[in-house]
Amino acid sequence: MSHFTLPEELVLLAHDPVEGRVVCRPYSLRLGIAGAVAAELVLAGRVVVQDGKISATGAPALGDSFLDAALAGVAGRRKGHKLQRWVREAAGVKTTAGRTDEVWRHRLVARGALREERTRALGVIAQRRHLVGPDDRTSPARERVSAVGHGTTDDERARLLAALVGATRLAGNVLPGDELSEPRSEVTASAGRDPIARTVRDLVRERQAAPGRTRGAEPLPESSGWNPLSWIFDGDGGDGGGD
Repeated sequence: MSHFTLPEELVLLAHDPVEGRVVCRPYSLRLGIAGAVAAELVLAGRVVVQDGKISATGAPALGDSFLDAALAGVAGRRKGHKLQRWVREAAGVKTTAGRTDEVWRHRLVARGALREERTRALGVIAQRRHLVGPDDRTSPARERVSAVGHGTTDDERARLLAALVGATRLAGNVLPGDELSEPRSEVTASAGRDPIARTVRDLVRERQAAPGRTRGAEPLPESSGWNPLSWIFDGDGGDGGGD
């Protein structure tokens, strides 16, 4: 797949372009990535989201190992999955290459959209920064989200990206400044108009209301349910990590 996918663009937008750090909580980004994978599969006609469930359409694989793994997980249940549970479980996946945000970040570094810098604070504490890479895909993604906020585009991919930005509370990072308050508010509100982004937004709110364990809901599990990435990355020897 030559274009950059929704999960890739969301991860790019979650990084401060100057400091190279992630500007939202890891669990928020992981929930957003899960929603972005679902949205990418919807755009590709491989799944449908209806009545609170996500189901496979029976269309063939895309040829993208990340997305095809997720598609196989959806197709594994004939009657589909409850969307909220699917997003929660996909966000909780952990492999030997790390959590989902780390896995997608590795992919962006490999594709040249992010550039990793490793330093040591006080000469002891290892730190990593992920800055805009030689193939800058962050700026075009920001521009498309801005166009949605300003109401100057009806592109479906841009609309979904903006909704996911709003759902993960990244609008302030993507559209900073008082002069962008109205388009920023539109991007935030757009999360409520898409079923996938709305699910992500609600899960983020639940987790923020009760860190560690969401009241009335399951916490983000580690390796529970289906694992859409383990068969790709287990044994890869990644960095691992958590919150």
